[in-house]
Amino acid sequence: MKFSIIVLFVGLFQRCECQQQTSEYHKTNPLASTVTVLDPTSRPIALHQLIIVDAAGYALIRLKSYSRISPNMVYSINSLPNSGTLFQLSQVFSSYGYEPKTGSKISQVSTIVTGSDNRFIYSRPSPDQAGIDKWDVVSFTVSGPDGVSSLPGSLTLVPPSGAIVGSSFFLSSEGWSISGNKVASPASYEAFSRGALLSRYIVGGDDLVDVPGAGGSDLSLWYFEAPPKYFGNFGIAYGGQLSFSMGAFSGDFKALNAGSTNVVELLCASCTGPVTGGVRLGFPLAALLQASPGLLLGGSAQTLTLPLREDAGWLKDPQNTLLPWSAPSQCELIQVLSRLSGLRILGDWTAWYETVALDNVQISNLKAQLPLCSMTMPDASNGCSC
Repeated sequence: MKFSIIVLFVGLFQRCECQQQTSEYHKTNPLASTVTVLDPTSRPIALHQLIIVDAAGYALIRLKSYSRISPNMVYSINSLPNSGTLFQLSQVFSSYGYEPKTGSKISQVSTIVTGSDNRFIYSRPSPDQAGIDKWDVVSFTVSGPDGVSSLPGSLTLVPPSGAIVGSSFFLSSEGWSISGNKVASPASYEAFSRGALLSRYIVGGDDLVDVPGAGGSDLSLWYFEAPPKYFGNFGIAYGGQLSFSMGAFSGDFKALNAGSTNVVELLCASCTGPVTGGVRLGFPLAALLQASPGLLLGGSAQTLTLPLREDAGWLKDPQNTLLPWSAPSQCELIQVLSRLSGLRILGDWTAWYETVALDNVQISNLKAQLPLCSMTMPDASNGCSC
């Protein structure tokens, strides 16, 4: 029996081998490549969670962590929500499960969670209304009996739709732009309705076509470029989806660009690329058409949905024209989502000129699917061993 326990422990240690940057979570140099092996007995891991909360409702949240040395952990709140309120559990609910649930308000950072099973309450204000973005993000840390603290874990609080970040274009273009034409420019905003899927939207068109020969594809592609609200750590979206509505006002959609044309591109400028700095992932048109055989592009608007999984059709730029694009690993997709620096959606679907509208862009998720092997660092930057 003793031998079996030792073997199991060694297996867990090898499978979840962790690394950490020598700087404390990139405080000095976010692009530093020097790493040291993290002593598995010295630092617990605060686990990211996705929490669904109804409008004007509340969530009873249990903080979670991973440690190889002790189950007796202390949890501290590192940030307060901009919308909503945090409460400790009342003593009677914490001890016996009787109402009322809420105890004292958590109004300061570094507050230790006192509820049984590391629980506390997040409460939404009233009146309240869900939108296209997450409610908020609350960070926390966990420390063991030795006093060594984890790096921050995050609680992403979302409405029942699972919305994490999005654009409805209800009042403006929300900072979206057009790239790939003669000159980069802001996207045009139209406060009109063209059916249920295009109601207040942005629109762009082609002013530069480069087709090398008859039947060829346009080599000069234009894209809708997302604004900075889409940049940052969206790793919790892993396993969820990116969706958007799109319709065409002009263009010959019987002459689509090549199947290798990326419908969506995700960029990570700080990730380590195959040759140079940065990683680009693309979802090719061929993968979209294969996943949706009856899809009719052009004409009436429709909603396109792309799963945020490494096996869904995403490909990684090899940064070498002699090599083909290949599927990213689980770690690579999580790293890009966790340090997202660019999101672009294709407008140039055809080999000639076209005018295309975009609406209802949404990154969403209803279930946290980040594996433990990706959470050694808060942004999956080093130590991801999936």
